[in-house]
Amino acid sequence: MLGDSRTKPMEILLVEDGLVDARITIHALRRSGVHHRLTLVRTVHEAILFMKRTGIFARAPRLDLLLLDMILPDGTGLDVLEEMLEIHPDSARIATVVLTALEDDTYRQRCDELGVCDYIQKPVSEDEFLRVVRDHKKLMIHLQQVAVAAAGQQNQPSSAPTS
Repeated sequence: MLGDSRTKPMEILLVEDGLVDARITIHALRRSGVHHRLTLVRTVHEAILFMKRTGIFARAPRLDLLLLDMILPDGTGLDVLEEMLEIHPDSARIATVVLTALEDDTYRQRCDELGVCDYIQKPVSEDEFLRVVRDHKKLMIHLQQVAVAAAGQQNQPSSAPTS
């Protein structure tokens, strides 16, 4: 079950400067049934501090999902994505969903190049948004189960044949 309290909450960072859009996203997440914790930041600068775990975000959790607006007061979502590649260059990068009203194929193509998982146009369909979040939660649960199983196999004593 997606809301199962036995799984760790999905750590979500919402980077959105529009308070109405942020409120809509937060309410949709509450209705989703997905066990999560959400942090809202409103600028590129705050998002980068959060991902670097510096300043007021020194104790920030490791993210499972980044919900990212493209147009922000101090830059673009591309700035966040490019910085994220420097912070998390390996395959354990953060799953990212872009939520934007921007209709620019250049931005979308660059998002694809930077590894964005989903690109959703505003106004966002709540059904589509919730499907995407639930899919990411299912993947997170699966990866947790695989990690637990792998750890269990490593702790098993080897049964070497005796002669």
